[in-house]
Amino acid sequence: MALDAATAKEMIQKLAEDRTAYLDTLSRAHDVLAQALEAAATGKPPPKLTSDAVHQNASSNSNSNIVEIGSLKKSSTFSPEDSDTDDNESMFVQEPLPRESYDEDGLRKYIRQNDWTSNDRAIIGTVLNNKQLLERTNIFPVTLGSVDDRSHLSHYSIFDVGKDGAPLEIRKADAKPVSRAQAIWNNLKGINADESRQREAVGRITIVREPSPLLFAALHYTMHSHFDMDEAFTLLVEDKTTAFAHRPFSTNDRHQRTFVFTLDFFTIIGDECQPASWQRSDEEGAASETHVPLSRCSSYIALSLSGPPARQVRNKARRAERKMGNIFDPFAPWHVLSIQHYPDWKHSIDAHNSTRHYVNGPEAFLITLRAEFKDAQKRLREVYNRISDLVRMPPNFMFSRAARDRLLFEDEEFTFSRRYFWAHQSLGIMNEDIQEMVLAYRSVFTEHVWDGSSKIIWPGDESVSSRYANWRKRMKILRADIEAELQGLEDIAAMNTDKMKEIKGLRDNLFSGTSVLESRRSVDQAIITVQQGHNIKLLTLVTIFFLPLMFVTSVFGMTNMPPNDSFHPFGIVTAVICLPTYMLIGSLNTSSGVHFWRSKTKQFFAFIGRMLTNLFALFGYTPEWAKNPKTHDYTAIKPIQHRSQSAHEGMAARGNIPGLLPSATTFPTRRPIVSPTGTGLHSSQNNLPRMLNSTTTVQFDDEKQPQSPHKESGPKHLIRKLYHGDHRRTNSWGTSNGHRGIAALDHHPSKHPTFLNRSPVMGSPTSLRREQTFAGAEHGEGDGWVKRVLSWGSGSTKKKPVGKGERAV
Repeated sequence: MALDAATAKEMIQKLAEDRTAYLDTLSRAHDVLAQALEAAATGKPPPKLTSDAVHQNASSNSNSNIVEIGSLKKSSTFSPEDSDTDDNESMFVQEPLPRESYDEDGLRKYIRQNDWTSNDRAIIGTVLNNKQLLERTNIFPVTLGSVDDRSHLSHYSIFDVGKDGAPLEIRKADAKPVSRAQAIWNNLKGINADESRQREAVGRITIVREPSPLLFAALHYTMHSHFDMDEAFTLLVEDKTTAFAHRPFSTNDRHQRTFVFTLDFFTIIGDECQPASWQRSDEEGAASETHVPLSRCSSYIALSLSGPPARQVRNKARRAERKMGNIFDPFAPWHVLSIQHYPDWKHSIDAHNSTRHYVNGPEAFLITLRAEFKDAQKRLREVYNRISDLVRMPPNFMFSRAARDRLLFEDEEFTFSRRYFWAHQSLGIMNEDIQEMVLAYRSVFTEHVWDGSSKIIWPGDESVSSRYANWRKRMKILRADIEAELQGLEDIAAMNTDKMKEIKGLRDNLFSGTSVLESRRSVDQAIITVQQGHNIKLLTLVTIFFLPLMFVTSVFGMTNMPPNDSFHPFGIVTAVICLPTYMLIGSLNTSSGVHFWRSKTKQFFAFIGRMLTNLFALFGYTPEWAKNPKTHDYTAIKPIQHRSQSAHEGMAARGNIPGLLPSATTFPTRRPIVSPTGTGLHSSQNNLPRMLNSTTTVQFDDEKQPQSPHKESGPKHLIRKLYHGDHRRTNSWGTSNGHRGIAALDHHPSKHPTFLNRSPVMGSPTSLRREQTFAGAEHGEGDGWVKRVLSWGSGSTKKKPVGKGERAV
């Protein structure tokens, strides 16, 4: 068994304290015996002996001396309340625990018949699957030393607490040496079972560390009447810190009387230690300078109060299954169970000893919890130190360029990227575990629990009795000690946060250096790629140049060709074959050439398709592809519209007529009636405003009008179409009285004099003008027409009457 320096130092300190306490007790016992001899020699009454403390009480009314001998102790290094006892035994629990006795036959039967859950099977599955184990005479190993189930590495501490509050460790003397698992079973299988013992236990503290699967089954068998062991195994398997206070309204009687706290965090795998199969651990396992083997570790700390309920409390929940809940007396007989499964050697073995005195079970439970917090702090600090060593700069960093380059530029195996990522994430998960532990504690142990005002968790304040007053006094000191341990955990979390920032900086520097190096390599690689592209292009051109020549020479080099001394046919064929090929290759080397030949190819196939269709039509047959010409449209591709086109060309490309923007586009608006003089609404009309339909017209000047593929174009052509009733490209709106806007020109062209701007707008590629015409509400009313012309572009707008016989739109 390996022993680290911290544990050895604690054991040496404990031995020194025990030696001092022993010498003090010996000196005081010597004084008591000397007083007894002196009293016998002088004829005085002998001193009276009790079992609480040693003190001498002289009475002025009598000459008798009262000497009390009992639990002699010295203060502990943990907290001063551990050594604070009271002369009155009523301050402690006085009711003994009921007798319990178990045997191996009962354990075999329990293993076979119990309804094990999935989490139970994850822990003790090897026992359930080994039928030969249950058939053996001795179910526990009898071999001393190493055994297959690793129970030789298990450790235990079992204490019986008497009526004076002092825990006495149980170490039953066996007739012959037994295995570690057998020794643990011998101490587990009975409570107050030895009737010859005069000292009955009012409390039992059971601490088992790294139990084997068979010992887990033994704990389930001996403790299932006090604790929900299925829940305990589930909490051990799950990676979660949890706190369950007394649950008075639970349907499970064991939940009502138990207080559960589980811790789950990381630890470094110790030498010769091995995590359990149900614990998540490092796959490599071996420790090295570049690797820290970690494992999840967990512990289960629980308190169970025996006896009948002290009182009941009402459940105020609206949908509660139980209206009343049971509250148990904090000074009832009690059990404290601690199952620790840490694959290391960092346990605290002096959390409980005979120099301490516990007034009740809650105090023993809190001291056990305090020791677990201290062990967690020790383990997490060790993890922090190892991770810090892993990312720390080498000693020669400031003096060696190679060492700096090794940290600045990543290698082929991404060593430092992997290391920094693992260290950063591990520290972050550690902080989450610490936060869960602190939050679980503070969410349960509120101020009401400590002052005794809670109605569910250990109720009773100082005013109840002197026993409660003494207990609350000790609880205040114990609370301060636990808060100090939690502060230590929070300090570790702060250290982890600072280290994470440092690691992030190292990682950013690594990425920056590696990115610069990779960018340089990319530039070099790009230069090489460009050079290779030029080489390939040159090789391709040479190949293309000789390809037609090879074709011609191969044709004229055939043996069946007639011999001819003239090279004119050869030259002509060579020119006919090579020159078009070179021209075709040259044109295909540009995007416009590719587009040209693609268009011509489609036109060619379209021509072939029409020819085949006509040929088949002579025989009365129509192919399927000719029945639906849309699916086989081999028409020429439209020219690509480049972004460099002019504004009016872009507008013409989006128009309804190819190459021409519609000369007039109308939009409906609503305008009030305008008087003939343009001064406002008619005063003779009704109170309801009479609305007019107006038309907004967009026109081009004649000089800037794009040419249309039709025979006639321009405003005059549109006017003629309007006069002849052609409104196919004119939008109009109206009421029940008839059309308004442009359509009205067909009916009354003479009543609506308008103007046409024939002067171009200077400085604008397109003279664009908006005209708004307001007409009368009734059909044919032309007296109220008013013309507004709005122009876009530089220069002024001019109005000019339309020539004779013309009407502008």
